[in-house]
Amino acid sequence: MKEVIFALLSAIVWGTAPLIFKIGLKGEVPPLVGIFYHNLTAAVFALVSILLIRESLSYPLRDLLIVSFGGFVSGFLGLLLYYKAIKVGEVSVVAPIVASSPLWASLLAFLLLGESFSLLKLLGTVLVVLGVILITLSK
Repeated sequence: MKEVIFALLSAIVWGTAPLIFKIGLKGEVPPLVGIFYHNLTAAVFALVSILLIRESLSYPLRDLLIVSFGGFVSGFLGLLLYYKAIKVGEVSVVAPIVASSPLWASLLAFLLLGESFSLLKLLGTVLVVLGVILITLSK
């Protein structure tokens, strides 16, 4: 049950973030500079939190490299594309398209991680795709 609560809170936070990004990117800030400040702020808050709770920074190098690569993929490439889309597009169109990421995560988890793929998951995936198509067509 905790995972559902954290996931819902995360969805609320991530649902609010595009509005903040759009307001910040409306002016002269280019997406690449926006990503720099976004990630710098996240890194500072993460470091302060690590120091406050006295979390170790020593973990297996392989695990840290994989997490770092994920950070590059999502925290740099994903954000760069997202910021560019937000800067030129409408949040009400861009955000739902980006929110189709669970579709890709589910598909890749099935193909690469061997996770199960049930009829219910397939139905949910189809609904996500249909929702993205309808929102895109509404523009």
